[in-house]
Amino acid sequence: MLDTRYSILGIGCSTEDRVDLQRLVCLFTIALLVLTGCQRRFKESKFLMGTIVEITAVGSRSDCQRAVKLAFEEIERIDNLMNIHSEDSEISRINRAAGRDAVQLSADTLKVIDQSVRFARLTNGALDITVAPLMEIWGFRNADKDAHSPGSKRIPLDDELKEKLSLVDYRKILVDEARSTVKLDSPGMQIDVSGIAKGYAVDRAIQVLKDAGIRSALVNAGGDIYALASPPRRKVWRIGIRHPRRSADLLGVLELKDKAVATSGDYENFFEVDGKRYCHIMDTKTGRPVEGIMSVTIVADNTAEADALATAVFPLGPDDGMKMIESLEGVDGIIVTGGKEDDMETLMSSGMKGKIQLTSDQ
Repeated sequence: MLDTRYSILGIGCSTEDRVDLQRLVCLFTIALLVLTGCQRRFKESKFLMGTIVEITAVGSRSDCQRAVKLAFEEIERIDNLMNIHSEDSEISRINRAAGRDAVQLSADTLKVIDQSVRFARLTNGALDITVAPLMEIWGFRNADKDAHSPGSKRIPLDDELKEKLSLVDYRKILVDEARSTVKLDSPGMQIDVSGIAKGYAVDRAIQVLKDAGIRSALVNAGGDIYALASPPRRKVWRIGIRHPRRSADLLGVLELKDKAVATSGDYENFFEVDGKRYCHIMDTKTGRPVEGIMSVTIVADNTAEADALATAVFPLGPDDGMKMIESLEGVDGIIVTGGKEDDMETLMSSGMKGKIQLTSDQ
């Protein structure tokens, strides 16, 4: 006759079988840990490339620690090559030699500059890495403690803008792939690859993780994200897209797998004068900050492309920007237009529908 009954994992037993059952449960638990141990998440964050970089890897703790360490080292290496604020970077060397000498470069810097020129051609100069003189005169190149306060930022005079605009022309970047060199044609020219380098660094980090045996991961460099495969027990990674006017809220949630996403916003670095917002994204035709778009989110096959296009759409404007998005294979996007929350409008490419769930109170 059965004594007191109880159920563990749906199994019933008598009192005299409890010891054996407990041993069975213990063995089952150990086996479960062994089987799922390689499916645990390991997350680490560091401040690199001027932002918080977070890497989430799925696997055993030891494998993830080793792989994530290598991935961070790769991001730091890219930063050292391309950081415009570092005098020792290859970008700074190019800028100092403008109008005089060609500078020999690493394969990574050469590739990023070559990609940047390609995107400049694609967007008719909307994304132009020779924008650095404009960024400097507006004060956006200076490292203010508060990116949202005027600090050293200012509205330049028309004559100043005219002078700096004459230095902005991606067609004057002379790339010699055979010699691995780049030269800026005119004295005073400067390039700034920050609009693509962060995305490129994310792509390199993902490749390092793959080479280290990691099959599922998420790399997030300040909103430039690549989602590798899917997380444990889920079909996709779920990525929150920030609301452009309510920093604590989300515009929506995006489902991602083996894809990249990047968001650029007029809230990232700006200042206000007499109630008017001036953001860090420049219209290279006027020399002034872009108006009328709050944020752009791009989904693409790689993060460098998503990063570059998210910036390029701003000066193109919502109509031409959406036409470009729709014309590119494997690319989707969201454009949030307007200046204030009460006049904002969300536009989505045809392929984005079904991939993102917008918040009901956006």
